[in-house]
Amino acid sequence: MLVFLTGCSEVPLIPESVTGAERQNQLEQIKRWKLKGRLALSSPKESWTVTFRWSQDYDRYLMQFIAPLGQGTYALRGGEGDGVYLLTAKNEVFRADDAESLLKQTVGWHVPMGGFRYWVRGLPEPGIDIMDQQFDDQGRIVEMQQNDWHISISRYMDVDGVRLPAKVFMHNDHFKLKLVIQEWDTKL
Repeated sequence: MLVFLTGCSEVPLIPESVTGAERQNQLEQIKRWKLKGRLALSSPKESWTVTFRWSQDYDRYLMQFIAPLGQGTYALRGGEGDGVYLLTAKNEVFRADDAESLLKQTVGWHVPMGGFRYWVRGLPEPGIDIMDQQFDDQGRIVEMQQNDWHISISRYMDVDGVRLPAKVFMHNDHFKLKLVIQEWDTKL
């Protein structure tokens, strides 16, 4: 019985011997994923809470922002070489060269899309200065600042043997985002 109970005890998914560099390399290898969760966005003027779905396939992505009570869905698609497209709840289609300017111009959301795709995996955005980076006892990022954004990852979850963020907070002087991830799928 003791052997059985010992075998059922939880073991760390990433051994303590794994260095920060090895962990970062493991996370950088995740280039395709789907996730589902809740996204709360707030600015001094407004706030929104939506169901959030994100499919990433290398540089191509589709993000869906699903408003409650039948208020509609926004879909953001990009990475296919011809710009970024936003389909609104009123079936209007808008196009821009990058997602950040498109979201800011059309719906007023200041979402740091360049960094977001890294931060959601628990990584810093490459090529951008990192300030105040802090790690937990397993070498995972829990705090950092990049590109005028403060990023805090308060919870991780097991996804196919890798610990990925489950709760991510991002804020700057004008905007706040809180992403609570309910499901990750990295086996695509």
